[in-house]
Amino acid sequence: MTRRIVHGNVRGMAVEGPRAETERDARRGLRTDLLVVLGLVVLIAFGLTIYGGYGPDDWTWTGYENAQLWDWLHVLLLPITFALVAHLAGAKELGAWRHVIGLTCLGLFIALVVAGYAIPWDWTGFVGNTVWDWLELALLPLTLAILAGFHFNVRSELRAHHMFFITVFVAAIAVLAVGGYTQGWDWTGFEGNTLFDWLQLIFLPVVIPLVVIPLVLGLRQSRDSE
Repeated sequence: MTRRIVHGNVRGMAVEGPRAETERDARRGLRTDLLVVLGLVVLIAFGLTIYGGYGPDDWTWTGYENAQLWDWLHVLLLPITFALVAHLAGAKELGAWRHVIGLTCLGLFIALVVAGYAIPWDWTGFVGNTVWDWLELALLPLTLAILAGFHFNVRSELRAHHMFFITVFVAAIAVLAVGGYTQGWDWTGFEGNTLFDWLQLIFLPVVIPLVVIPLVLGLRQSRDSE
């Protein structure tokens, strides 16, 4: 009798396992569909405000009529960069094409920036912005993009060539800061910025990878080990 009960329990668990997995897959698929629908609704609504704000209808309540690309980058650069890098980092089926796509997007953006200053294109709003302004705009998105590229596990995936590029970047900022403060390089925009301004600039890009991400990963690992 005991053996029969045991076999019955094992058979029931074997049936419930695939069934539970199927239910989880169904819920996951439903959540994905809902997110896609929600994303499309938001995208359509945003497109309508763009048309009304910049178009002939003159929707002044949007405030878009004076907004240049520079202003939009403050809103969109972080989510677009983070989403793109996170997607490419997880799309292993693309193979080497991941690097090609990422470098192509980066190259196109750099070309747009150069053209915005050189031609110049007034609609970009780039002219007049200094190195400091670009650091305020791009430092946090760049940090989060790098973290996404490392799958938020910097300690285990950081290599010597990564440290080389980080060192070169920090050294370049140091040279620009010295030139900006002591040599009158106005195009850097560093002169006049105080220690508090520097703390505001680097606080989140430093705290997130060195404190927040390790803390979250540690909590997740401790929860999984329980």
